[in-house]
Amino acid sequence: MKKAFMSPLCSGLVIPGLGQILNQQLKKGSCILLLILILFVWGTIALFNLFKSVFSIAQITGNGGESIIDRLRQQDLSTLLIILGTFVAVWLYSVLDAFFTGRKIDRDSDLERP
Repeated sequence: MKKAFMSPLCSGLVIPGLGQILNQQLKKGSCILLLILILFVWGTIALFNLFKSVFSIAQITGNGGESIIDRLRQQDLSTLLIILGTFVAVWLYSVLDAFFTGRKIDRDSDLERP
């Protein structure tokens, strides 16, 4: 049960895709890592643009009475929600796939032992 425990733990707590790499699924693990990197960069850019627009609106209008939270509520957050939803889906897939693949590897290695 070593791989069935370690690989989903690494995918769930360290970084998605690491469990697949521990299970010797290098292509799948690399694709998941690349997807997570793309989502991270895309999310960082989206957050930067969101904060930039929130703070530039405050400087243009000169309205100091409006709080930052009120300005954030006026923004379109659909891109960030899509990124977050995709990340959660990839993360769950990575953890579950690492667990079931690790369990299969452990079971196969137990059968091979005399």
